[in-house]
Amino acid sequence: MKPKESLKIAPPPTPEEKAVSPYDIVICRAGTTGCPHVIINPKPIADKIEKLLDELGLGEHIKAKAKGKLLYHMKFKVALAGCPNACPQPQIKTFGISGQARPVATNSPCVECMKCVEICKEEGAVKIIDAKPVFDYTLCVLCDDCAEVCPTESIVIEKKGVKVMANGKLGRHPKLADVIKELATEDEIYEVLKKVVEGHMINP
Repeated sequence: MKPKESLKIAPPPTPEEKAVSPYDIVICRAGTTGCPHVIINPKPIADKIEKLLDELGLGEHIKAKAKGKLLYHMKFKVALAGCPNACPQPQIKTFGISGQARPVATNSPCVECMKCVEICKEEGAVKIIDAKPVFDYTLCVLCDDCAEVCPTESIVIEKKGVKVMANGKLGRHPKLADVIKELATEDEIYEVLKKVVEGHMINP
């Protein structure tokens, strides 16, 4: 079992900074105090997203529409989670991501310790059949817990990425975000974000 890389600690935005920003960008504790479940560090991605939003002119667009009175519902809401637990609730934001890691079985002999089955919170997502891990990816949330506890590397992570979501909201007509892409690369995050911003500026 390989140890995870430690994260650099970054302070969250102050209440004053959040009050004047045309964006509401929230990250989970994986990007601030650290988290044992982290798959991706959301903090550097959040910084790049804020810069990209400015480059696309979204901030000025929102401020112009606010006419000096920037209310919360006018803000472009973003949430970034380091794992599928999705603590900052990207499912109800204008744009959101959550870290993912796809586990696969290897040819390394499985000792049938059952640690992967015991730690999995999604019943039936991983089973040991004929001394080999077998995954049901319709149930697996791609959290990497099973690979973390496997003592023989019979389970490893094939790919890490993020689930990209968009157009979620609460309020009078709540809506869960659409899942745009699974196991997306960092570059793909920004590609999707550009399209979401373009649509938001036309129909906020």
